[in-house]
Amino acid sequence: MVVRCLVLIAAALVGCGVATPGPAKGADATDAAVTADLSPAPDVPAPDAEFDDVAPDAAPTGFCTDRGLKWLPFAGGPYGNLRHERAADFTLPLADETTWNFKDAHSGCEIYVFLTDLVPVSELNPASLWDSAKDLDVLIKKSPDNVHYFFLSLRPAAAAADHVAAMQERVVAAVAKLDGDAQTHWAGHLHVVATRGQDLDNWIGKAAMGHGQIGFVIDRFQRIRGFGNLSDVTRQKANQQAAGKWPWEGNLAYAAHEAVYLNAEAERELQAQADGALEVELWKGETLAEYATVEVDLGTADALAPYDTLQAEVEQRCPNDAEPELGNCGAWDYLARLSVWDGEQKKYWEFARFITSYHRETHWRVDASALAPLLSGGGKRLFRWDFAPSWNPQPTKTWIKLRFVNQGKPWRAKSAEFLWSGGSWGSGYGAAHPAKQVAVPATAKRVELWALITGHGQDPKTSCAEFCNHQHVFSVGSAQFTKDHPLAGASTQCIPSIAGGMVPNQAGTWWFGRGGWCPGMQVEPWIADVTSAAPPGSTAAVAYQALFKGSAPQDGQGSIDGAVWLVVYE
Repeated sequence: MVVRCLVLIAAALVGCGVATPGPAKGADATDAAVTADLSPAPDVPAPDAEFDDVAPDAAPTGFCTDRGLKWLPFAGGPYGNLRHERAADFTLPLADETTWNFKDAHSGCEIYVFLTDLVPVSELNPASLWDSAKDLDVLIKKSPDNVHYFFLSLRPAAAAADHVAAMQERVVAAVAKLDGDAQTHWAGHLHVVATRGQDLDNWIGKAAMGHGQIGFVIDRFQRIRGFGNLSDVTRQKANQQAAGKWPWEGNLAYAAHEAVYLNAEAERELQAQADGALEVELWKGETLAEYATVEVDLGTADALAPYDTLQAEVEQRCPNDAEPELGNCGAWDYLARLSVWDGEQKKYWEFARFITSYHRETHWRVDASALAPLLSGGGKRLFRWDFAPSWNPQPTKTWIKLRFVNQGKPWRAKSAEFLWSGGSWGSGYGAAHPAKQVAVPATAKRVELWALITGHGQDPKTSCAEFCNHQHVFSVGSAQFTKDHPLAGASTQCIPSIAGGMVPNQAGTWWFGRGGWCPGMQVEPWIADVTSAAPPGSTAAVAYQALFKGSAPQDGQGSIDGAVWLVVYE
């Protein structure tokens, strides 16, 4: 049995569906008297807002240019202390008897991760994740070098003093093991805060005592971001599972995933700011539940004609920025799809697919250029966004936009013919997907098979189709093209996808490989160039079969969610 979800409450892990934390458990009388100011700042910038107020003496730093990272100046207000609000300047007293100031140390391309000491190793092991010197060593090794870590205690006063002193000793020892430049670098990037979060008189304390009790982050755009669960897939413990607890212990080193993800997100955002896209907004931050439709005017066909690339961008946020992501964002990894209505066919065509996360906010961009012909006529079009079932609608603040970009491609999609969907994956799957004959125009420059294929459901013997390697074999004339999933079910298959847009450290089994997808990530289209097998002016004979271990699947092995098209480029 695969355990799929968890909820973290201050210093304990419990089952799904439990409310998110208030003030930290175990707080002393002084702690209980602290009330965080969680009122939102006015005029909070949109997800991709430009900085409108920067320091007049700002100048690029060598730190950024040496790493090939774009420098961003220190931004002016408005500031706040909630997720997605802009981080103001702050000063922190450190355990090494120095102070650290955000604006003075700001390089213009770094990430700032705050790790509190409330997260236990597991439900059966109450020790803090801070306590492992080995994990601290691995955190340093796995981290990009443009990240600062701040260790911030939220424990009762007497316990906090001892915990801070012990953590400072571990940091000094970890840095001493490094050589040369690495030692100098990390000595300036690992910070143990001397004062408890409850006693800080700046916004850091307010954030830590509110939504950031397990941690929070400042990203490269100076926005406050959430922090995920640090359960390590390699630390599954039988005694915890036998006791009905979450089986995986935590690992401090998993905090490095937050920085890897935010670096990748920053690079995507910076690229988007520079690519000259025509952007059409579908939803602008409304709280949606289950699904929504909207009619949007795309403009004229002539206005869309200069663009050779279509991208769909989706950002999902928890409904309440003042609460932690855990228990606030949707709990489950559901299929999410963006579709457009076809008035002639009287149906919606899906052109972008995503998988929602376990309890975390997400931000995706996926290339849907192959299905741009669905939108090329412009005008008013009806779009539908589906992301949760009716029995668990998962209210979510949602931004969705279409991006039309000119990337100077030698061709662009001119027509797309739908071939097959998916269906129940069993002995009748082949018969439900008969061969097709498709005319290829003489003007074609390139012909592709384009598919969204994901497996779902779990047969008890094979774990199909979610956790097994189902093969999808397409024949075009005498040529064969196969989409398979050799790492489906592998325990760490999805971790490398962090740099590709998957949000890490979800509160569920996000690390496991699936049949064509990862939780909290866009589903990348599978594309095969079939031009040589379907030359211009020919009639292409196209066939499809789905196999398991080279044979037809047995009944009851889940389902395939598929959308297969033949796309012609001119």
